[in-house]
Amino acid sequence: MMGNILPIDVVITWVDGQDIHLKQKRQQYMSQQMAQDAVSLTRFASNNEIYFCIASILKYMPDARTIYLVTDQQKPQWIDEFVRQGLCDANKIKIIDHSQLFKGYETYLPTFNSLSIETMLWNISELGNHFVYMNDDFFFNAPFSHLDCFEQDKVMIYGHWKSNGMTKLKYLFRKFLSHWTGKQLQPKFTVAQVLSAEIAGLNKYYALHHRPHSIKKNILQEYFVKHPDVLKHQIGFKFRHIDQFLPVGLANHLSIKKQQAILKPDVDVAYIKPEGDTGKFIEALKNTAIQYGCIQSLDMMNEVDQVLICEVMVDKFKDFLPDQIKNQMNMIQVG
Repeated sequence: MMGNILPIDVVITWVDGQDIHLKQKRQQYMSQQMAQDAVSLTRFASNNEIYFCIASILKYMPDARTIYLVTDQQKPQWIDEFVRQGLCDANKIKIIDHSQLFKGYETYLPTFNSLSIETMLWNISELGNHFVYMNDDFFFNAPFSHLDCFEQDKVMIYGHWKSNGMTKLKYLFRKFLSHWTGKQLQPKFTVAQVLSAEIAGLNKYYALHHRPHSIKKNILQEYFVKHPDVLKHQIGFKFRHIDQFLPVGLANHLSIKKQQAILKPDVDVAYIKPEGDTGKFIEALKNTAIQYGCIQSLDMMNEVDQVLICEVMVDKFKDFLPDQIKNQMNMIQVG
């Protein structure tokens, strides 16, 4: 503890899907039999979301200790500008390559699977025991403190209970049909949550939504030390697979089972996806009661919405963004 402030790290997974080297590497492992959602290009796309994500942490979570950016032999073009322009301290942002993340498990690389990558976050050697995990399209929309994610060393988990039964039956039936038809099954977020609860020994799951998640490193670390076969099966899929569990879900359900969790009802998120209501999203950004936001698949939105969303995000975080991002927006407006 530093005074009364619990030291909390932030982990962000990021990929530049436009990188020609990554595209070529990914193509080597793709096959026509793979589930289309697992290899969808938007899953690997990146615009400026990563800069908004980091700027939101600097603005709304100033007490965050270290921001770990997990990448695959890549680096966001202007990531060093946060330090060069005095937006954060020199050691605030650290790049963690997959080779570091999978240290001791290098035979499972390369991987293009977010679930496999998330499963290994506990293996970041310098990572503190308390951390917040975010995708690069998430951001904080309002002030956020350690009390919003941990209380008396217990994890704050936001969601609601749901039964495993019907989802598990549908999952087994789909697998049965797949066996006879040869059709590859699409990975499902709900199924992954059910499997995570089942692994933890629960017959119901605490349903989550897209938002940042609080995790205790030792919860996953201790489990995988005791169950190495579960770990190896999970990270053996190079692309998302129907049989994979949700790592955040496993951490949550293990915390619940160990009575190291405080359960809270879910909260609103400033959320936008292709064909979504842009006006409603922009209004949500002004609501300080909404702490989290998510811009899903910005690359798939129409050009007008893309520009409008980037414009309001730059304005919201302008004091914490590298000049290159602000200048880029100015050039679009002038054009």
